[in-house]
Amino acid sequence: MNPRRETVATKLAAAVSRLDTVLSPWGFSFVADEIQSSHCGPFASGHYDRDTTRIGISCRDAIDNLYYEHTFVTRNACSTESERFTIAHATLMDALGHSDECRLITTDDIPDAIVARDGGDRVDALIHDLNVFASRVLSEPCDDFYTIVRRGHRSYSVA
Repeated sequence: MNPRRETVATKLAAAVSRLDTVLSPWGFSFVADEIQSSHCGPFASGHYDRDTTRIGISCRDAIDNLYYEHTFVTRNACSTESERFTIAHATLMDALGHSDECRLITTDDIPDAIVARDGGDRVDALIHDLNVFASRVLSEPCDDFYTIVRRGHRSYSVA
């Protein structure tokens, strides 16, 4: 593995070890994806899964993207319907009424989609937002979270 790819993998692993302290007790487990390349260079990514709820993160020099996703599955006699909704951290914080207080915010600085409001550590900011604001909808499966996530991007499939 080249040095830059090793760096992004190491940075993601460090972020995950810190996020595990919050998300593992809530029943989420992390699954790493393969290191990918983009026009901004390599990045490491993965997602926390709990049943059909997912929290995805990606990382270059720090976590730089984050999303929340839930898939609603309906099994019929002859098919299975999957309806997937995805939202950004800002959407979740806005829905919870904390968009002005959350510590992790959206940015237009490519390749970063998120930064700490105070310019500090992004993982610390995310851990704060999860513990202080999002725990009531993410610490266990929750209809309020399902209502919020339905505000996001929708994809649909039938198998």
